[in-house]
Amino acid sequence: MIVPIFNAMMRIDRSLLEAARDGGASGWQMIRDVVLQLSKTGIVIGSIFVITIVMGDFLTVGVMGGQQIASVGKIIQVQTGHLQFPAAATNAIILLIAVLMIVWALTRVVDIRKEL
Repeated sequence: MIVPIFNAMMRIDRSLLEAARDGGASGWQMIRDVVLQLSKTGIVIGSIFVITIVMGDFLTVGVMGGQQIASVGKIIQVQTGHLQFPAAATNAIILLIAVLMIVWALTRVVDIRKEL
């Protein structure tokens, strides 16, 4: 998440921040109106990276939260371990559709092609 946001923020021209300050903007207004607007693509790309990695991660959830924590990845692992392949496949497809819908919604917010 940090690298895409850092890259987007490094591309912000310092003269824009100076112009906002000369225009009478406070620090919060500069962050909200200049920095966040110009680094929106980095935030979206970082969010896509994090969502796609975290949605299927079950090992970290099990180690950090104990084995009692339920996540979709853990449910799929348990179903596969109990040889319930149709239920595991159904849950995997539902997880895939949910992730694709989230990524689609994030890409509607910003055109990430100009960032890549």
